[in-house]
Amino acid sequence: MNLDNRSIKTVLISCSKGELFNMNKELKGLCRRLRNSWKINALKDTITMASLQGASLVVFVGPQEKFTKAEFDALTAFLNSGGSILVTLGDGGEGKFETNINFLLEDYGIMINNDSVIRTSYYKYFHPKEAFIANGILNREINKYGGKFNVNDLEADNPLSQSLSFVFPYGATLHVVKPAISVLSSGCTT
Repeated sequence: MNLDNRSIKTVLISCSKGELFNMNKELKGLCRRLRNSWKINALKDTITMASLQGASLVVFVGPQEKFTKAEFDALTAFLNSGGSILVTLGDGGEGKFETNINFLLEDYGIMINNDSVIRTSYYKYFHPKEAFIANGILNREINKYGGKFNVNDLEADNPLSQSLSFVFPYGATLHVVKPAISVLSSGCTT
């Protein structure tokens, strides 16, 4: 795959695996925001190197069908040539969604567990699977891009990793080992 074609910054949002969310309905607002900087296309066909040609990012939002070996081979070649993939699943992980995406993710040190993140005490949100996470940032760069601290303020007693809070709704935990690196954690409020 030629990386020169990626200068346009194209995002492919998959519709080929019975995804839980559709780019014309549930993801419409996200697509509208991304269109300011990215070209957004739907990936409706079988996943091949040809269908991934020119994309910078391929997004799978809750795939509910199994991938074939040929599709995994195309996704692996896409990643090895410099492309990026974003995979999201909900609580229950691969088992609930009846997909086999972990087969690909495990090669890169990530596995989506068949469980749920549930908060142990009430805080801000009514449903226990809507987990408010106050201390979950493991990488300071996320705080930087979230606008939560001054990059020049690097005092040792300043807990920069705890400045950005987020809500993790209806999610599963991940098992992360090398070569992958964790950037978020469930913190201590869950």
